[in-house]
Amino acid sequence: MAESVSLRDAMAAAEVSRKEGRKNPAMAAGLSLLFNGLGQAYNGQFGKGVLVLLGSLLGLFVLIVPGVVVWLWGGYDAYRTAKGMNEGTVPYRATSMLTIIVFVIVWAVVIFGFSAAAAMMLVAMGLQGMV
Repeated sequence: MAESVSLRDAMAAAEVSRKEGRKNPAMAAGLSLLFNGLGQAYNGQFGKGVLVLLGSLLGLFVLIVPGVVVWLWGGYDAYRTAKGMNEGTVPYRATSMLTIIVFVIVWAVVIFGFSAAAAMMLVAMGLQGMV
């Protein structure tokens, strides 16, 4: 049975990662699947995490399948990157709790923004008699 992943777990994992210089690949994948892109932020790739977030949301907005594919790829990429950091094939990047917190705030703002835009679009379509 899969373990649940929480923001508290992410912050604790970031602290362990920073102290030990190792990443937890399963945690990275789980975080990226829970909050698309958070696994990349945990791996020290904040910008890449934002791109995964935006890519999956744009994909979901345009067509569901591309968004799901980007989201799943984000989980795989976070796992593969964390494993590569542990093996020394990918340069190690430290993780800070501040990065995790800032990413979750960015995630919430982006999700809220996309939701508001979608709601306004539906209202506009309703006013035009399209819905």
